[in-house]
Amino acid sequence: MVKKEIKTETQAGKASPRDQQVENKLLGLREEYRKLHEKKIATERDRQNLEERLRELREQAEQDYGTSDIEQLRQLLEQRRQENERMVAEYEQHVRTINERLEEIESTVKEGL
Repeated sequence: MVKKEIKTETQAGKASPRDQQVENKLLGLREEYRKLHEKKIATERDRQNLEERLRELREQAEQDYGTSDIEQLRQLLEQRRQENERMVAEYEQHVRTINERLEEIESTVKEGL
């Protein structure tokens, strides 16, 4: 952007109140533009970083799960949750069986005394 200098001084060397007001507004706008430009640069940098991170995560998902498709990953997650629930239920039953068998043995020992 090419910045044009605006001359606000009169022939006598002093700016009129109206010219001073315009100059102050221009200075404020330049500062606002500078801040917006810095924000744009930071936002672009953040966007590029996020895109790179997303690419890395997609590659990792492909390596670990064979897909980076979100729906397929959700289905895989659901399958694994169901499998975990099944295994926990089986383990819980196994522990109950051991407990029941232990109680039977304890009962038999007490009866034998």
